[in-house]
Amino acid sequence: MPQNPYHFGSPVSDPYFCDREEEVSTLEARMRDGIHVFLLGPRRYGKSSIVERALQRFRASGGRAGYADLILCTSEAEVAQAVLNAVASGVLRGPRRRTEQLESMLRRLRVTPTVSFTPDGGVAFGFDPSVATRAWQQILEDALTILGEEGSSRPVALAIDEFQRVAEVGAKGMGGAFKAAADRLTHASLVFAGSHLTVMEKLTKARGAPLYGMGELLVIDSLPEDAMVPYLQRRARTGGKRLSKGAASYLYQRGGSVPNDVQWLAYGAFESAGDRDVIDDSDVDAAIESIVSRQASSFAERFEILAPSQQRVLKSLAAGPTARLYTKEFLDSVQVANANAVRKATAVLMAAELIQRRTGVYEVANPFLRVWLLSASV
Repeated sequence: MPQNPYHFGSPVSDPYFCDREEEVSTLEARMRDGIHVFLLGPRRYGKSSIVERALQRFRASGGRAGYADLILCTSEAEVAQAVLNAVASGVLRGPRRRTEQLESMLRRLRVTPTVSFTPDGGVAFGFDPSVATRAWQQILEDALTILGEEGSSRPVALAIDEFQRVAEVGAKGMGGAFKAAADRLTHASLVFAGSHLTVMEKLTKARGAPLYGMGELLVIDSLPEDAMVPYLQRRARTGGKRLSKGAASYLYQRGGSVPNDVQWLAYGAFESAGDRDVIDDSDVDAAIESIVSRQASSFAERFEILAPSQQRVLKSLAAGPTARLYTKEFLDSVQVANANAVRKATAVLMAAELIQRRTGVYEVANPFLRVWLLSASV
């Protein structure tokens, strides 16, 4: 059987990358011109893939760039260390002058780190936890200062993924510290990518937000059907199967138009088709059933930790998305006394990324969770 031509679950590159050319080109151009960018998008919409593709092009054109993923950071010190290591990986390039570059970087750090070398030849800095806890701001400032100094002779950029973590660690969050350090950068581009929209918007959009007005805001949405359907058909052909436009459209709709989920469903439909050379609607349905079955225990665990009112709101939105959360009809359907109770339940569900708001309509964020909720409610 031919190899499955679809990919899901991690950032993608060619040949799995679909559309997003405008976003990639814009991001690369801002990196090259030293402009800060905030890239906002719900999880599974392809945000990290856009960042990775733009970084590849930026480096290919002579720029130097680092990449930090903050998803596992639990303190200010860990964030600062991740940023410093990303700067080092972006600046210390090539075997020539590596020792000289490293010595120069160490001289510019006010807090002395330990130095180790990674299997791929990279450099990793570490700090005594008690020291880093007290001096994380100096570590962060020094990292961004080094980045800016390198930018005086060549284009440099630093991409920070899962940036919403800076609002979630520490007593006051780190947004203000990033603002103060980044304001001194004149020759480098910072790319702040975040998937937790409510947190990222608090950091960037509202007046008084710590990073308000600091750079250009790019918000990504789901891929349009007229871009995704031809892609699904092309990939099916590379796997030796035919996928009609109608079946591809059906697959796109059942996948909720979310790029990762559509790819996941396409992967399952290709698998369900087996030895047949055609993928049809029945294969899409079989794939959904299989995915939901495998994810059922995970969905149940996430559902069980919710309060009863939150569970009822989630089930109601699975039955039908709505823009009218605070009407008497909706309040009665979820058995709560007032709009404030719905507002609190919605805030929890949004923070947990179980629901999302698109074009003014609240809906269950994951199409497979929606199917599970509907089947479990029967």
